[in-house]
Amino acid sequence: MNIFKRWFLLLAVPMVLVGCSGTPGQPNGNSSSGTGSTSSGFTIGGTVVGLTGSGMVLQDNGGDNLTIAANGAFTFKTGLATGKTYAVTIMTQPSNPTQACSVSGGSGTVSANVTNVQVACAVPNAMISANVTGLSSPGLVLQDNGGDSLTVNASGTFQFKTPITGTYSITVLTQPTSPTEICMVANGSGIATSATVTVNVSCALSYTIGGTINGLVGAGLVLQDNGGNNLPITTSGSTSNFTFTTQLVTGSTYAVSILTEPSGPAQNCVVTNGSGTATANVTTVTINCAAVTFSVGGQIVGVLGRTPTPPTQVDLPINDNSFTLQNNSGDNFTVNQNGPFNFATPVALNGAFNATVFTGPSTQSQACWSFNYKGVVTANITSILIDCGHNDWAWIGGTKTAGTISAPQYGSFPSSAPATFPNPYTNTPGARNGGAGWTDASGNLWLFGGQGWELAGNPSPDTLYGNLNDLWECVIMSADTNNCQWQLVNGYNTTVVGSSTLGADIILLAQNEDNAAILSGPLTVPTSRWGAATWTDSSKTKLWLFGGNGNGSSLLNDLWQFNTGTLQWTFVSGNPSTGNHGGVYSGGSPMPGSRWGAVTWTDQSGNFWLFGGYGYDGSANVGFLNDLWKYNGTNWTFVSGGTTSTINQQGAYTGATPYPGGRQSAVGWTDASGNLWLFGGEGEDKSSTPNGILNDLWMYNIGGGTWTFVAGSSTANQTGTYGNQPLIGPPSVIHAAGTVGLAGATAGTVPGSRWGAAAWTDQDGTLWLFGGWGLDSTGTNGNGALNDLWAFDTTTKTWTWVKGSVTGGQSGVYGSLTRPYAPNVNWTPGGRNGATYWIDSTGQLWLFGGQGYDSSSSTGNGFLNDLWRYVPYP
Repeated sequence: MNIFKRWFLLLAVPMVLVGCSGTPGQPNGNSSSGTGSTSSGFTIGGTVVGLTGSGMVLQDNGGDNLTIAANGAFTFKTGLATGKTYAVTIMTQPSNPTQACSVSGGSGTVSANVTNVQVACAVPNAMISANVTGLSSPGLVLQDNGGDSLTVNASGTFQFKTPITGTYSITVLTQPTSPTEICMVANGSGIATSATVTVNVSCALSYTIGGTINGLVGAGLVLQDNGGNNLPITTSGSTSNFTFTTQLVTGSTYAVSILTEPSGPAQNCVVTNGSGTATANVTTVTINCAAVTFSVGGQIVGVLGRTPTPPTQVDLPINDNSFTLQNNSGDNFTVNQNGPFNFATPVALNGAFNATVFTGPSTQSQACWSFNYKGVVTANITSILIDCGHNDWAWIGGTKTAGTISAPQYGSFPSSAPATFPNPYTNTPGARNGGAGWTDASGNLWLFGGQGWELAGNPSPDTLYGNLNDLWECVIMSADTNNCQWQLVNGYNTTVVGSSTLGADIILLAQNEDNAAILSGPLTVPTSRWGAATWTDSSKTKLWLFGGNGNGSSLLNDLWQFNTGTLQWTFVSGNPSTGNHGGVYSGGSPMPGSRWGAVTWTDQSGNFWLFGGYGYDGSANVGFLNDLWKYNGTNWTFVSGGTTSTINQQGAYTGATPYPGGRQSAVGWTDASGNLWLFGGEGEDKSSTPNGILNDLWMYNIGGGTWTFVAGSSTANQTGTYGNQPLIGPPSVIHAAGTVGLAGATAGTVPGSRWGAAAWTDQDGTLWLFGGWGLDSTGTNGNGALNDLWAFDTTTKTWTWVKGSVTGGQSGVYGSLTRPYAPNVNWTPGGRNGATYWIDSTGQLWLFGGQGYDSSSSTGNGFLNDLWRYVPYP
């Protein structure tokens, strides 16, 4: 039989079909009670609630009728395969009583047995009532299902106006007040399964919980009551009140606690009376936040310590309680030495402080000044500065801007009486360089001439500088030795050429630079000049003036005397009308040659000594001089002290007869033993270095007639070696005659080479040096105007760098020009050379003008007219 016949026979045999239903592994069955199993597939069912009637029939997908007789779970008889949809509906609503039932969650797609179909039955048009108990005040408003408001003013049963079918939810919309009560609903929500439903509402008196917060200054404080009801506190101050938003019913307990402590600044707050039972409004809870306080203090500088016995010991702290500070007019703090301090009582945040000197130290005559002394406390105060003046500069007068705007200010003038001076607060000498200076018997400061600015606005061109011959006196005030007031002095008779008033005489000279000398008549006066030599005799009533640069920029050798009693100039000797004269070194009438920038001293006998400068030797050759002269008030004597009267002599630093080389613009001192000291200048070192600037220190012994090379270098153009600045004030200060009064400085320090510096000797015999034009610590910028301050101990032969900068070209730090004039440890003159300087009767250094840096310039080379005072330690 072939294959085609075999297939045909198979197709001809009748086939028996077996029907299959359900899904393997799933239950089959049926139910007539509403809870039976399905015949096949996944079951569809859920829960019936609220049913009280009979006859309710459910359907699934429009069939598979299921009669429901009672509340509870139900399951349709017919199961559904995966992916089939179901839709449960109510075919017949129940009756006896009649109810309205609804289906929720009744449709979906089958993926497992369905058990979440909900059928809820309710009585139609049921009435809801509230049974209110405990209500004693009006204003209670209830709501059903968020509406149908019901106002209740007394206890009792009250019915809502609107019937419902289905669910109800009774809530309190408004709590009663007067007094405040809290009403709470019990079992307030459900399904209305009967015609009337009553819920219970119980009311009770309620109370607020609150109190007072003390000392809160930080932010972020959060309080809690009973572990909740968080209350952020946003107010701060010494005292504030708080109340929690949620009230508690009578008899409830409360427990107030701190959830978050304040910060910025951080504080620690503590709750007192924070727990109890509410039977009335609670206002007694107290939150005490610890005060945020800060210390108030700063630094004390410049106070003079107590002199020990013997005086070679370290200075001792003050022990008599004489120096007292106050803060806010109290909290007395006794000072015994320099250094940091704090008042004993701290000040609260945002509180004021006002530190003042209550009583000054008994160890010094100078006052002590307060800086940064008042304000508002927001952190620890460390910026108060109590400055007692020692080792500090004070700006006394003049301007802090260089140039033509620093022209003289003459104020107003009287019409008679030379003893009556003009307004001291408007008088100020004009800016100048190389003015002559003296200190008289009263300690007053005198200034003559210099190279500077004429009276502003007078003969053109007044923008150029020239030589001056105006004379000024700065009077140290008897009531305040820290103050110096400029007065105008002319030294003429009241009847003068072209004028009959005191003030007009001096203005006449100031109006024109480069005035010639007047030798006779009522108007006797030296010619205009700068770089002159000056000295004061032993009585300090005669001011002497020699030489300088004048008469059309020629060099002078005329000698003048000014009497501070008669206010008269007298020409003494020399050549007042012409310049460039050679010296007379031998014969009957020796006389120094014309010169500029010489060094001068006054010895213990009142003799005047003069050394070097730039000028003319005995052969009328001009150059650097190193001749030494003595004047006794009548005659000149050529002392020499070097070799000859020849210009440009090199210095001899070794050998049997050492002597300094020729130089100009050096500085000198006289020590307590009467020796003459010489430092620096521009001139000749041991090998005539071109353009040499020197830093060699020499001493001349008058009795022995010998020079001694003491310190520095024999080679010109030396940079400074500064080391560290010393500590000033006890217990780091040595107080002894012949010592520098300083301790803690670095060994081997020495000033750099310079010319045009300022120099003076203090009451202990210490030699002081300020500024000049020269080399700083690096020399990288060549020469520059310096503002460093040095002291030399003549006993130990050592230099100490005391104040100022290691770098040249520094601008001045002026502070404020207010009366009375206060010193400050941070103020300092700018770098300069050619300043006029004095020592008053109390040992204070006074510095005026020169050429250099003002408060803001970056190029220097301006003429200055600022007046400064420096008080050394001690």
